[in-house]
Amino acid sequence: MRLLEKLSTPSSNSFWSRADGKLHVQWYRASGPVRFDPHIHAEFNIAISLAGAVETAQLGVAETIEPGEAMMGSNPGIEHASVYRTGSHGCEAVNLTFAPELLRDLVHNMRRGLIALAPPAAGAISGALEPVFLGKVQSPTLVAAARDIVAELNHRAPGFETVVEGLATRVLIEALRAWPWKRVELLEIHRSPVLSRRDHIRAVEFMRWCRKDEFRVQHLCRYLATSEERFTRLFRSATGATPAHFYNRLLLARGRELLSASPMAVKEVSYELGFRTPSHFVAAFRREFGQTPQSVRTGLTNPVSEEWINQ
Repeated sequence: MRLLEKLSTPSSNSFWSRADGKLHVQWYRASGPVRFDPHIHAEFNIAISLAGAVETAQLGVAETIEPGEAMMGSNPGIEHASVYRTGSHGCEAVNLTFAPELLRDLVHNMRRGLIALAPPAAGAISGALEPVFLGKVQSPTLVAAARDIVAELNHRAPGFETVVEGLATRVLIEALRAWPWKRVELLEIHRSPVLSRRDHIRAVEFMRWCRKDEFRVQHLCRYLATSEERFTRLFRSATGATPAHFYNRLLLARGRELLSASPMAVKEVSYELGFRTPSHFVAAFRREFGQTPQSVRTGLTNPVSEEWINQ
């Protein structure tokens, strides 16, 4: 096994999606911290922490949830960034991703008296403005439902899809019932087509495990079962970067981690990342971070010599 693979953060995803694509469930596990740089989704996402912590930042507001807590990790059309941090038992979270129209359907049912939500809910989700959910909730009911979802996704007994859908719907309703409505902001949001949250996560995970000499956008698109033109357009709309540029930033950030946390020489790091030559790695690193790899190793701010490349 390559050293890069040993040091890379192992993570695991289990997904379930409703047939109409309006509701998705993700069971996420990681043994080390994982960061997702700023990006945009077209869906809402409720994150429930079961182990470790989840941090998110959107609209200049940072929020952290620990086991037993839930938050809206992303709102449609709002740029956000997140970090999954590990505790003594790693990091584990259940994410419920749902389309805005599903929320509107629930509010419609609420107005018919089928779902009991707080009175401000009806006014907050109406008109031309869109709700943006901030803050977090603490609910044993949510956590119990999330753990039941994990059990169903883990065992996948006959009929588990129906059970997961029922549990996911309960999570959504219970979260809305418990939400601090004073933390809901109404904004006019311009939406453009972007990559779905599920495909965004799968794409970033694919990139994390590829060396530079192995990464090809067409291979990634084959993995996602989509065309290269469509993926590139939606990915760029969501992240502001082309897939190639985003991948290079991710790869070089991994190189900086290796330089900071391991005794590997710069040449060794460059080969582990899959660069053709150490000088290629040095040039790319300097373009991205404005400093040389050796400055990360030694703590220098502006080293003038690059004789260390072959050391």
